[in-house]
Amino acid sequence: MLKLACGALEATLAPETGGSIARFTARYEDGVQQLLRPLPAGVEAPGPLDMACYPLAPFSGRITNGRFSFGGREVRLPPDEICVPHAIHGRGWRTSWEVMETDAAHARLRFVHEGGDIAWPWPWSFTGEQDFRLTAGALTVTMTLMNRADEPMPGGLGLHPFFEARSRARLTASLPFVWESGADGVPVGLASTPEKWRFDAGRPMKNVEVDHCFSGSGGRFAIAWEDRPFALRIEAEGAPHAIVYAPPGEDFFCAEPVSHAPDAVNRAEPPEVTGLVSLAPGETMTLRCRFLVERR
Repeated sequence: MLKLACGALEATLAPETGGSIARFTARYEDGVQQLLRPLPAGVEAPGPLDMACYPLAPFSGRITNGRFSFGGREVRLPPDEICVPHAIHGRGWRTSWEVMETDAAHARLRFVHEGGDIAWPWPWSFTGEQDFRLTAGALTVTMTLMNRADEPMPGGLGLHPFFEARSRARLTASLPFVWESGADGVPVGLASTPEKWRFDAGRPMKNVEVDHCFSGSGGRFAIAWEDRPFALRIEAEGAPHAIVYAPPGEDFFCAEPVSHAPDAVNRAEPPEVTGLVSLAPGETMTLRCRFLVERR
């Protein structure tokens, strides 16, 4: 693992486990605050679902039955074990990332996919990168996705952070539209967000249950804990959509900045609604997310 540090902040990265963030902490006079749900101590063979945050590339969310058509190609991806029979979250979180650069407060990771890969038959070659930079007051993650194929490729990016202590946390976000979905999590249409999922004025997460994608977020969230000295303000560029996940019976939740709605490759709505991006050969898309740490 790689440890980055600047001032009171420290981030631990796990390149070989999906290019994930394992821990993100802030020191203060009485101890250390976990800013994301940390990788538990003593896990011998951790997976991405054990991590504090993992990357989503070259798409976010589900693709129904792992099938879609694009540019005359019929694509069939294998189902992911967490949502059979659907594919989910692309490939980045399920593969090892190469360390390209690192110093005390900075690291750049990369993974390369070749279009002929039998294990994960996404037909287009691409390169994904993550650049992590710590300053005294923030962790900035810059993700890029470059199409290396000789034809257009659908593309998407996102981050999947986990926040602990949901029972004592408050989420503030403007989420005006929600992608309604069926029991399998596949979206069926866009609607105005009902009151139970409105966070404009800030809302305790303790009794909120949700697993939906929202549009119009602008990539802005704020998270504060009633019993902790530091709060987080999240500012994401290139992420007009957000997935909020708060499962029953668990003391964590997720607020994920993403570039597009789930199953965007199969939706009838236009790209300006779904966020679907068509990357030309050699073209790169970017998502930049700042986790700003603020003393309350």
